[in-house]
Amino acid sequence: MAKNCSSIVEVENFLNGIYAGYTVRDGGKSEVPYQGFNLGLHVGDDEQNVLKNRQLLEKAVHKSIVWMNQTHSNKVVLCDYRNAQSAKAMLRGTEAVTLGVEADGIVTNDRNIALAVLTADCLPLLMASEDKKVIAAVHCGWKGLKSGIVKSAVTLMRRCSLANIHAYIGPCIGPKSFEVGAEVLEQFSETFPKAKEAFVSKDNGKFLCSLPLLCSQALTQCGVNNIVFSDEDTYTNEKFYSYRRANVTGRMASIISIN
Repeated sequence: MAKNCSSIVEVENFLNGIYAGYTVRDGGKSEVPYQGFNLGLHVGDDEQNVLKNRQLLEKAVHKSIVWMNQTHSNKVVLCDYRNAQSAKAMLRGTEAVTLGVEADGIVTNDRNIALAVLTADCLPLLMASEDKKVIAAVHCGWKGLKSGIVKSAVTLMRRCSLANIHAYIGPCIGPKSFEVGAEVLEQFSETFPKAKEAFVSKDNGKFLCSLPLLCSQALTQCGVNNIVFSDEDTYTNEKFYSYRRANVTGRMASIISIN
């Protein structure tokens, strides 16, 4: 899938029978300051350019894509072809433009659709059961991680399959770039027993925070141990959009589907 689209990077070391990938800024119809393959409808970009980019993405992955209106919550929703039909109608212009399912995580056992999560520094988490019966796409900012969105997603997936879950932690702001205050460490320490391992103190009283490590801790607590890391830092690598680097910017998508 998506072999001939320069805007999409396919994850090659994930679970066989599952398509996983993420977009970069290359290609696309958006103009400065969103220049490239912006897929976010909520960032001030021209709607028609974003819709054209989404159409290009659907054409590349050969499936209708379900999108979310992400609000840093811990809400996870089970979706199916009906959600994809609504998104498709929006792309055709027969329905009003909307941001998508009101959630920060979506789960499906429908082989005919793909799931997408939008990011520009937050962590995109893609998951699939080993028996390929269920997949998930989850938006993991630090607030969502702290409030238990990973557990919410795994719990919903378990309603569809009890097989081992494989996880892919996609491009996000890296552990050497994400500076936070002491209050973030304090909040994680309340519910994450090993939270301190994800924070490195700085001379200015702040901390460098590793979202990938916090996410992997949350996954391990849920019994998910098959984890692949992208090790890409969206803040330092300009092939990605980064909200912290440029406040007015676009959004990438991480996508997953059952082949």
